[in-house]
Amino acid sequence: MKLKERTEYLWDKYGFTPKKKLGQNFLIDHGIVNRIIKALKLNKKDTVLEIGAGTGVLTEKLIPLVKKVIAIEIDEKLCQILKKEVGEYPNLKIICEDITKASFVDRLSNQPEKVKIVGNLPYYLASPLLLELVKSEWFEFMVVMIQREVAERIACQPGSKKRGALTVLINYYAEITKIIDVPPQVFIPRPRVGSTVVKIEKKKEHQARKEERFFRLVKTAFSTRRKMLGNTLSRGLGMEKEIVKETLARAGVGWQKRAEELKVEEFVKISNELYN
Repeated sequence: MKLKERTEYLWDKYGFTPKKKLGQNFLIDHGIVNRIIKALKLNKKDTVLEIGAGTGVLTEKLIPLVKKVIAIEIDEKLCQILKKEVGEYPNLKIICEDITKASFVDRLSNQPEKVKIVGNLPYYLASPLLLELVKSEWFEFMVVMIQREVAERIACQPGSKKRGALTVLINYYAEITKIIDVPPQVFIPRPRVGSTVVKIEKKKEHQARKEERFFRLVKTAFSTRRKMLGNTLSRGLGMEKEIVKETLARAGVGWQKRAEELKVEEFVKISNELYN
């Protein structure tokens, strides 16, 4: 049975209707599913956290390949489908919770091995969820599908107008690799925009001495994109221009630069000089 037919069959069987407010779009292309699995580089020792398990299309393929699958799903009806269709597997744990509020996430830090994350992230949730997850120490890497605009934003290079605070903060913690672009027509219902599968791999070391202040610095730098960096930081951080000017000079960054021109490493240097 084709994925589209199987998905619609399960919807009809369990009386399910996709909810627009939850950004529910279901992948119906076996080729894309297989590309995601290949990118995960799975083995029998792996624990995989699947965010938004849906009807279990990806879940069912993950189960025989790994030690354990933790499938989280916010929709109660979809949880019912998961439990009925794939719930009998001993290495599958189904959790019916909102990933942003899930208490079990904190317990993942006690795992003996790092967790791999996979999922089709809802468009409305992708940016804040990625930023929250990428700070965690319990995952090895994630392979996630996100809105193409978000993918382009987090992967863009210094100098790009798409570059923003999200770009810098995610790249501070991780390396971003594009896997494949995914067109709207391989989903039901069909979304209005394209998607991209990306691999986000955790960096082993972070160089900012005071990360909370580093975060504030980055967000402040992008708060007024058209203004010169020195003026923006002086005003946004409430510091005298002379102090900011001296700090930028020690970090080797020009006063007149714009935030989108800076590399992650340059933001780290400014932060370490400013909050030494």
